[in-house]
Amino acid sequence: MSFDSTRVSANDVDFPIDVAVYEKDSFHMHEHRFEKEDVEQIAHQWGALLLSSVQRLPSDWMAPIFESQKNLVSDRT
Repeated sequence: MSFDSTRVSANDVDFPIDVAVYEKDSFHMHEHRFEKEDVEQIAHQWGALLLSSVQRLPSDWMAPIFESQKNLVSDRT
């Protein structure tokens, strides 16, 4: 589903999405074209799971960043 993330974040990527799959040592390439309707359900589920995962990430690692920003602002006043 990385192509869906790319499609959402880049203005110049949209449907249809062409995928080429190479099976190791087969000397054959398989091509498939996905239209929006083909991946709509899985893309919605992917987005929901990704959002849920991000919301569960700890945020304490960011505290030093925000603290240093507060110090910069207070030093300017």
